[in-house]
Amino acid sequence: MDRVLLVIDDIQYAVHLEMTLRKVGFDLETLTNEYNLQEKLLSFNPNYIIVKGMSARVSTINIGKKLKESTKFLGKVILIFHADQKATPDEFIKMRMDLLLFEPISALRVVTQLLNLTQLDKDSILEKLLRFARTDSQFISYESQILKSTGSSIDSEIIIITGTSAQKNDKEDESLNLDDLLTFGDSDAKQNKKVEADEAEALQKLNSADFQVDKSYVDKLKGELKKLENELPLRIEAYNRSIKGFDQNLKLGLARRQTRKRNKKDFQDIPDIDNKLQDAERQRFVKALVKK
Repeated sequence: MDRVLLVIDDIQYAVHLEMTLRKVGFDLETLTNEYNLQEKLLSFNPNYIIVKGMSARVSTINIGKKLKESTKFLGKVILIFHADQKATPDEFIKMRMDLLLFEPISALRVVTQLLNLTQLDKDSILEKLLRFARTDSQFISYESQILKSTGSSIDSEIIIITGTSAQKNDKEDESLNLDDLLTFGDSDAKQNKKVEADEAEALQKLNSADFQVDKSYVDKLKGELKKLENELPLRIEAYNRSIKGFDQNLKLGLARRQTRKRNKKDFQDIPDIDNKLQDAERQRFVKALVKK
């Protein structure tokens, strides 16, 4: 089963979401602070990360930026922002995210959004999720507290998710189609419009004069490329001259023992070599080798 890492500073919400995901079959681990994030990425190797926080322990913006800089994590990222949390277009560009959500958001909605990113048997998982969402008293109690602030209820969430009435599902026990997840409520529509507006503003800024490459810098790069282009034939010619007298197959190369023996012989043929000069040449070679 897919692995999900929760990075959430609200412990009660983290426990509620963790239990919900476990009940539908996901493998879970939870962090309530971001300090051990890199270590957890290596040890747990999650397929998905869900981040929610606006504190010193967990910051959605900071973690989004850290994941953007990380080259080792190849999974999907869901960022949950507080309703009052603001981010500039520049910050959105610097963050790694596959899905952006806003609080208050129910565990039902988070799980169904996560299913959109997976390749699992989504219909059966969603059916299992909604079945215990109607029968598990502990889940209903905590979920109702979250939805109370939005003026919504579990029944209305189920209707939004499935596109059908809860009563009809109870009577007919029909299978749920994941396509119904595309039916969002008014709150999600407003959130999506906000995200689209932020993205449009970010793109507009990218196209503005502040992000244009300076002409002098472009000319400098062209000059360097022209210089390298002119030097290339000379380097090839020098290389061909240096290997002209070699008697071995250069495509196969030499064994390590033979290479060491050949190098030792070459240095014996130059008894008056300056050790300081040799060290300086080695340093130049290493710098050129690692130069980006």
